[in-house]
Amino acid sequence: MTLQAILLVVHILSAVIWLSLLPADLILRQFISASKGKSGERKLLSVYLKLTNTTGIIGMTGILITGIILISVLPYYSFFQFSVNHWLATKQVIMVILIILTFAVLIPKAKKVRTELSDDFESSVELLPSFYEKLRGLWKIVTVINILVLINFLLAITHRFF
Repeated sequence: MTLQAILLVVHILSAVIWLSLLPADLILRQFISASKGKSGERKLLSVYLKLTNTTGIIGMTGILITGIILISVLPYYSFFQFSVNHWLATKQVIMVILIILTFAVLIPKAKKVRTELSDDFESSVELLPSFYEKLRGLWKIVTVINILVLINFLLAITHRFF
């Protein structure tokens, strides 16, 4: 019983960490937009990329590992069983979509943005318009992922009411 409680706490903490990207993302985007073309823009962009990467890794990995173990250990839950736990099966389908989006779209877009950004934060070379197009594309996919994470979180905390 203690293992289940620990797994559940780690699962919830991972979800909160992953979900915390939503407000941080919105705030950092405002700062990045306000600093466009100014000194410090590259540093903000680097912080944004690191934050997105770190929260995504911690959140997704924690949710995946603890979720799989919890479903394997608890007798009343199972994988993709819509007839009994439709809320859990829906969460699992969304998680598969999140994994696909992360590995097929988010990571390649983030690598392209990181490559163009370079590591010279004090560089006076202006970022090209193509960089900002790639950044907007990255922001779109991060928004979609944040919405799906929020939906998953809401399914988890409201399933007992339905």
